[in-house]
Amino acid sequence: MRRWIFGSIGLVLLAVIALAVSARSGMFAISLEDLRAKYQEPSSRYVRIDGVELHIMDDGPRDAPVLMLVHGHFQSARIWDSWVRRMKGRVRVIRFDMPPYGLSGPDPSGAYSPQRVEQLIAGIAAHYRLKTFAIGGISTGSAVSMRYALAHPDQIEGLVLVNSPLVPIPPKLQPKSPWYMAQLENWVFRPVYRPRAFYSYLLHRLIADPAKVTPQLIDETYDMHRKPGNAQALDRFTSSLRFEARDYGQRSRKTRGQLADVRVPTLILWGGAGSMLPMSVACRVQATITKAPTRLIAYPGAGHFLPLEAPRAAGDLADFMTGPGYAFQNEAAPECKAADTP
Repeated sequence: MRRWIFGSIGLVLLAVIALAVSARSGMFAISLEDLRAKYQEPSSRYVRIDGVELHIMDDGPRDAPVLMLVHGHFQSARIWDSWVRRMKGRVRVIRFDMPPYGLSGPDPSGAYSPQRVEQLIAGIAAHYRLKTFAIGGISTGSAVSMRYALAHPDQIEGLVLVNSPLVPIPPKLQPKSPWYMAQLENWVFRPVYRPRAFYSYLLHRLIADPAKVTPQLIDETYDMHRKPGNAQALDRFTSSLRFEARDYGQRSRKTRGQLADVRVPTLILWGGAGSMLPMSVACRVQATITKAPTRLIAYPGAGHFLPLEAPRAAGDLADFMTGPGYAFQNEAAPECKAADTP
């Protein structure tokens, strides 16, 4: 029995070593050129900003209000496709892939971090000669958008926060993974290789409706993270995040303080279904913004990847962008009005 156990452990170790060697040799990698040929869209452009060849998409009328969108962790600019199609006649949307994600090239500076993304946003604004615009982000991208709005008060007219983990989350509400997945992440996925099965698991956790997790979406998410050198760059980006699921209680105190300083009209869009961020977090996000008008809209049944799960939210976003000077009074979702939100 003992010999069988040790033999099984040995086989597992050999399999892990073989996987590591294969991954490090680039056996599973897809070239940036092949990725672009497969996933770029008609509006895709490649613009060099501060040494980085950024993948940027610019859709909508040139005389319409401008909204710059920032995707989140394990996503790409394609997360916004559904909303962009529905807003195309009313809003000009500029979106891009944050390095090291999506179809953007490597950053020669090696500075993969949310703060570096904020620098690149300033470069994009200069490239397109944007004097004023609104900015919005989902998940990690919401923190980037919020900080950019604070740093550029004369440039940013409105802020959009989508499923934004910007406030401390009570331990009982924090996202939790099975213990074995945590071990795999620490010992296999992060240091060695994330197989397609990892992205299938991740998407099923983040997206409330299983029907939305199509084989095509899994393939795309997997492919987008197979660029040569992507694993190391992604690890740097992840390490520099100001908040992570395992540390919401500590790091998000800083983003909460920043959120309290927001002074531009803010639209908060939320999908509270699934395992990530319940509606009570959305209510706390809105309650933290006391120096600007806010509107919180919830989409029952939708989860963390809201643009994929609630296409109808594009109408609410377009209304926000095309209203007279973003003028509205504070408005909370019914779920918050009925709750005792601090």
